[in-house]
Amino acid sequence: MSKKEDIITTALNLFNRYNYSSVGVDRIISESGVAKMTFYKYFPSKENLIEECLSRRNKSIQQAIEQEISLQKEDDYLGRIKAVYFWHLAWFNSDDFHGCMFQKASLEVLQQYPSIIRPIIEYREWLMHLLEGLFEKAKVFQPHVLTAMYINILDGMTAYAKLNKDHTKIEECWYYIEKLINLDAA
Repeated sequence: MSKKEDIITTALNLFNRYNYSSVGVDRIISESGVAKMTFYKYFPSKENLIEECLSRRNKSIQQAIEQEISLQKEDDYLGRIKAVYFWHLAWFNSDDFHGCMFQKASLEVLQQYPSIIRPIIEYREWLMHLLEGLFEKAKVFQPHVLTAMYINILDGMTAYAKLNKDHTKIEECWYYIEKLINLDAA
């Protein structure tokens, strides 16, 4: 792995486990085992590093969700929508879950580092486009409205899962979401 990759991997792990404000550049340099000059060669500022980390996180989530969706039949749109939901649930139950890096960045450092909005928006637009396309194919009424509601549910689940390790209630919510989708498609 290259020095740049070492820095990004270390920063992703630290930002995910802790938060953006409490993890300083010196800690990232120390834990990644690179020289200070090497760090600044690749990342002139902490803002640049956070932006790169969020871009990487965006790509990895997209790949993971798309892989999960691909396991469903191509014309099973409800199954594909459900796969997005259950991908989130599996993520909440993983050892790597420490909340959403996009939500944390928006709350912690967006005002301080305005350029980090780009990967956050890219992720949100990708998710909106993906889900709206699935809702359209499922022939629901006003797919853009249901898409916005569904994403808000996913966001709320993510915040809830960060605070509460009992995810039984989150699992049970799918029943109601499915009812909402079926009512809307009728």
